Amino acid sequence: MSTRLTGGCLCEAVRYVCDAPPTITAQCYCKDCRKIGGTGHATHTVFDEDAFSLTGKLTEYVKTADSGRSINRRFCPVCGSAVFHTRDGMEGLVVVRASSLDDPESVRPVRNIYVSRAVSWDPVDRSIECFEEMTVPRT
Repeated sequence: MSTRLTGGCLCEAVRYVCDAPPTITAQCYCKDCRKIGGTGHATHTVFDEDAFSLTGKLTEYVKTADSGRSINRRFCPVCGSAVFHTRDGMEGLVVVRASSLDDPESVRPVRNIYVSRAVSWDPVDRSIECFEEMTVPRT
């Protein structure tokens, strides 16, 4: 895998570059990720914030997630594409929607979270590590 990964929104008004490999790629089956993506789960790729740069303007939506922590989701204000989010408890990290990568095949999920909330029509890949709720219990 190349160290540099690029991506952006559907209309290309927002673009980003990640100059370091991701720390992890995971699939989330929580209600919020299902609703925001319009599908059964979301695939997220996590990068160090220092390796992430962005061009374009974003709209933000802040909500308390199932974990009890605040998530700040960023979207393109033109096309509405979800691009990335940051969250309490994961300071210094940027959580990019893997589907927004120019080459989504460049990453592979290694973990599933909130599998207890998966819908029946979107089966969980049990060949990778699975957590019924969040990876780490909140404190």
